Amino acid sequence: MKQTQHEIEGIVYSLDFGRMWFTKFFGEATSTDPMQMGELITKPEKQFEFIVGILYAGINCHQKVTKNPNLVTLTQCQEWVGAMTETEAAALINKFVEAQKPAEPGEGTAQVVNP
Repeated sequence: MKQTQHEIEGIVYSLDFGRMWFTKFFGEATSTDPMQMGELITKPEKQFEFIVGILYAGINCHQKVTKNPNLVTLTQCQEWVGAMTETEAAALINKFVEAQKPAEPGEGTAQVVNP
């Protein structure tokens, strides 16, 4: 499971990135194909939307997986991100990136062998 924790307004939230729920909620938050996440990262005008997507999808994914009915709203996440400093936003992005790395060396994605 790819998880991290992040403190927002004095409350520590668990974010889960390694489940299909994350993909569903990220697409809902950003109105984009979650598999095209790279486009949101590389365009400065889309970074606010990307960070909102990380929060909304990560928190709600964790809530769904743990069967906690208290989901956060898109509006809540937008307000939290809007109040973040650039340093806080960068810290959240770094946590997301770190959670995507393989736990063990060599555990990365399998490569397709050319015939």
